[in-house]
Amino acid sequence: MPAALVAGIALSALPAAVAQAAETYPAPASGAWTVTGHGFGHGWGMSQWGAQSRAVAGQGHRQILEAYYPGTRAATRPDRTVRVQLSRFAGPEVFLESRTAAPLRVGAREVPQGQRLRVTWDGGALVLTAFLPGWQEVWSERVTAAPTVTGADGVWVERLDGSGNRYAGTVTFPLAAPVTPVNVIGLEGYLLGVVPRESPAWFAPEALKAQAVAARSYALSTLRPASSGYDICDTEACQVYQGAATRTAAGAVTDLQPAATTAAVRATAGEIREFEGAAAFTQFSSSNGGWSATGSKPYLRAAPDPFSSPAGKVPQDTVAGWTAQLPVAAVARSCPAGGQPRSLSITRRDGNGEWGGRITDLVVRCTTGEATLSGSAVARFAGTLRSSWWAVVPGGTAEVDAAWRRVGGPGGVLGLPTSPVWALPQVEGSYQLFQRGSVYWSPATGAHEVHGAIRERWGALGWENGYLGFPATDETALRGGAFNHFQGGSVYWSPATGARAVRGAIRDAWARQGWEAGRLGYPTSDEYDVPGGKRSDFQGGSITWTPAGGAVVALR
Repeated sequence: MPAALVAGIALSALPAAVAQAAETYPAPASGAWTVTGHGFGHGWGMSQWGAQSRAVAGQGHRQILEAYYPGTRAATRPDRTVRVQLSRFAGPEVFLESRTAAPLRVGAREVPQGQRLRVTWDGGALVLTAFLPGWQEVWSERVTAAPTVTGADGVWVERLDGSGNRYAGTVTFPLAAPVTPVNVIGLEGYLLGVVPRESPAWFAPEALKAQAVAARSYALSTLRPASSGYDICDTEACQVYQGAATRTAAGAVTDLQPAATTAAVRATAGEIREFEGAAAFTQFSSSNGGWSATGSKPYLRAAPDPFSSPAGKVPQDTVAGWTAQLPVAAVARSCPAGGQPRSLSITRRDGNGEWGGRITDLVVRCTTGEATLSGSAVARFAGTLRSSWWAVVPGGTAEVDAAWRRVGGPGGVLGLPTSPVWALPQVEGSYQLFQRGSVYWSPATGAHEVHGAIRERWGALGWENGYLGFPATDETALRGGAFNHFQGGSVYWSPATGARAVRGAIRDAWARQGWEAGRLGYPTSDEYDVPGGKRSDFQGGSITWTPAGGAVVALR
């Protein structure tokens, strides 16, 4: 218990970016740790939910952006063309269609409505083949220069089953495998497909404007070199972009550019955040949970954000605070040589916010050795958790509270709580301290209170890590004394004998003599070694155990 107590105290006053007493949690028998956390994503830069809360509170989009990117300023840039890699369609083949009366054009060739253009890769060249329904070939051509596909009403980029997305601008293909389409479009047109994927269209107009400016700045600050096959990607690795519409394999079409987000992009046309003359690297995530994280730029600073905190969020925000399960199986992927976790230790946090802030270092102790994990991303365990700002909820929290209330709550034998419920570091279990005792919980025993001289004796014998293990009963009064049963034995107390532990075959023999009400009375010693065996002394005699003779009672 003392080590766990030190760890719990250390969490309450951590300086930033320093090591701390490890928070250690044995692998639970249930197969998952319950954790509670804050935020969704990396926490760098703008919190999208925080922007919504600020907009609802009356802040304008520039005020929001100044709060999340301090030191940057508003600036403008002219529209320009960007090449967006459509990696969601990368594969051995890609299909293109018009789906309107206006045909697609590829050089001098046309692909009218009712035909599909198939693009494949074959030994250093792209193969373009136009088909009618039923795979009836209309024409086929090998090309060794990147083709450009245009359509007056945009271009549908599809999979074999017909599902896909419609993109404004043109579509081209680098000469490489896998076949990967690239949408060439103006920056402002690109943003029409980004903003609704990053922020819900029902967000307040000023929050959507803030998102539009942040997305525009981010794009300009991350463009790849001109010699690359594309400027930016279409996934969360860059910014999510899905074009103008989407279609299912069954033919259901959904527009992806709502009027509200389109209005936000157009109202802020050309506006960016600038730092030292260049477009700022305006990273953003769903929610910072109440504290932004330190990023790679001077304007990506760690700071409290009351508008994104559980207390200051808008009601619709479900990610400022959350509870989730962290499966042991997800942590096991970090174990060397396919081992299984024995325990998980959090060894460093960033020092900002509840529990000491975001986790930056962990140690997974496994059946095959240890794995040390560094960096905030690893604390999400490949996206299993929403952010790296979380803490394990000790098992049995509700049971501990119920046990305290069972023995009288504030007015009972234990009095008021003097600690939260803490997890134990060496075995699966938890405990809470009270004015006059403790409640301990384990999956095997449930939650039981222990106090007074019996608790002191149990502590002297090693608490839950000693041979007695966890308490299996509350303290129970007897005529002339009291007892607690534990997993590995019992502790009996009387004013005349004090608190003494008895266990095993000696305890069984004592029970047959009538426990403390029999001729032996209460134990006057803990079990101790004698030549060839063990002995416990009692008020009315002793019991000696040997492997050959078993437990032998000697009465006075």
